[in-house]
Amino acid sequence: MTGPADRDDLDPSAVLVPPTTGEAVVDDALLGLAELASVPLAGHPDHLARAHERLHQALHRDGS
Repeated sequence: MTGPADRDDLDPSAVLVPPTTGEAVVDDALLGLAELASVPLAGHPDHLARAHERLHQALHRDGS
């Protein structure tokens, strides 16, 4: 089995452009995830936690 790290055609310096959803909170979370490649490994948990919190807020905005 091979994964993305095994592919020869991936450019680690490529800029990832996240999809846009039209929901500002979701788009902000996706942007934070797209920036993950440029963040030192030690900063990944904080970036992931922020994205999780933003998505949680978006999904629970109506109080449910």
